[in-house]
Amino acid sequence: MKRFSAFLLLASTLLGTACSDDATAIGGSVMPDEDHVSTDQYTFKVTTQSRKTGAMLANTNECYLGSVIDPETQAMTTSSFLAQFHMPEGFSLPAKSELITDANGKVVADSCVLRILHDKYYGDSLTTMKLYVQELDTAKTLSEKSSYYTDIDPTQFLSTTTAQRKTITYTALDQTKSASVLNNKKLYRDISVWLSTDFGSGILNKYYENANFFKNSYEFAKHVCAGFYFKHAGGVGTMIDSELTTLDFYYRQHSKTAAGKDTLLNKVLRLGATGEVIQSTHVDNELPTEMLSDTHPYTYLKSPSGIHTEATLPVSDIVAGTHYNDTINSAKLLFRTLAAQQNVTYPLKHPDLILLLPSDSVDHFFRHTALPNNITSYVANYNAKGYYAFDNIAPLISRLRQVRDLQSGVTATDDEAARRAKWSTWESAHPNWNKVVILPVTGDYLTQQDVYTKRTNKILQRVRNNFGLTSVRIEGGTKPVEMSVIYSRFKQ
Repeated sequence: MKRFSAFLLLASTLLGTACSDDATAIGGSVMPDEDHVSTDQYTFKVTTQSRKTGAMLANTNECYLGSVIDPETQAMTTSSFLAQFHMPEGFSLPAKSELITDANGKVVADSCVLRILHDKYYGDSLTTMKLYVQELDTAKTLSEKSSYYTDIDPTQFLSTTTAQRKTITYTALDQTKSASVLNNKKLYRDISVWLSTDFGSGILNKYYENANFFKNSYEFAKHVCAGFYFKHAGGVGTMIDSELTTLDFYYRQHSKTAAGKDTLLNKVLRLGATGEVIQSTHVDNELPTEMLSDTHPYTYLKSPSGIHTEATLPVSDIVAGTHYNDTINSAKLLFRTLAAQQNVTYPLKHPDLILLLPSDSVDHFFRHTALPNNITSYVANYNAKGYYAFDNIAPLISRLRQVRDLQSGVTATDDEAARRAKWSTWESAHPNWNKVVILPVTGDYLTQQDVYTKRTNKILQRVRNNFGLTSVRIEGGTKPVEMSVIYSRFKQ
């Protein structure tokens, strides 16, 4: 361990320290002039390993479709998704008498189409991909009371009776459209799946049979349309990132011109797969065994649901000996990224945001849509210098220490040997007590402008699993990462 000491005479405020024995009480303190505080800095080794992430909570506000092979690692990722459609409360259609009907008095739709709108994609825009869509069963609807994960089995929600089914081929850029349309950044590109006119007519007629089925999204999913499964069915080389999928019904309505003449208006009913309803992503990863090897001087961060880094925090070393009664003012953990191992045509981007939290808290964190509290959970951004920095995880170190002391029965009168004996027994039953995971995430932000400085600030509102394509190597593995810890104590 590297060590240096300094003695400070505090006249007013000591920034970054706390005078309480509670090591989580970190902040400024006003101290009398005669008090002397000693500070120490040590560097500890943090061991890390690459771990397969496995199934993660799949609820998302973006959907991914396609299949790609990471050109650097040869890992293959395939994404499909299920989506419900939002029915706004208070929705209504015109009187049936105003619409075009057939000889039996049934409303006739002109057409019906699913559109996967996107403005981002990874890979070759001209690669031919195959998509299969199938209607979900209204008797097996996705429930807001359930949690769905990336290993979701879509077949358990599919309708096997009168379901709409369609297979199409597509490219990320639709070459049938003009260059001016394709290059217009104000317009979304879309993948269109045209459904049968009978399906569209059937949906419209259900409204006139029972309008209550259209009063909200729940009733609509239970009685009219439960949604669709969008399955990647073939092709490798493109991944679509879709912010919105719509279900559009086109119909015509009788009307009058300003001169009083009869005319027909073209109308569209557009329903969106929005944040008010469930969108669930299915992810399949084929990871080379070599990526999970513990013989590398680095570890991986890879999404979606690919590989995360597991770190073992050296809590026992940090609180050993005389440091047991010290205040831990700061504990900085920095992960430097490594450059790609080879030049590739379509390199995957680095995760912009990563999350650190105890390994046994991951599912709870996402199910409860928690925000990082800077006590047991932290986020770090990828910066221009090529690393992620968790500037102060001292509260987490202190929390882990307190939990172990409490549950192992450590008392204030125990000496070092007694504490270690109790810790050893407790740790054998809790082998993951000091393990944390670092994984790629995305953030939902609220943008606000400071009324005085006029600067725009981004406020983190929610952290989600990252379902986009990201991959990066970070220092670690056989070359432990260094954690810098600063203590303080009253001079005896």
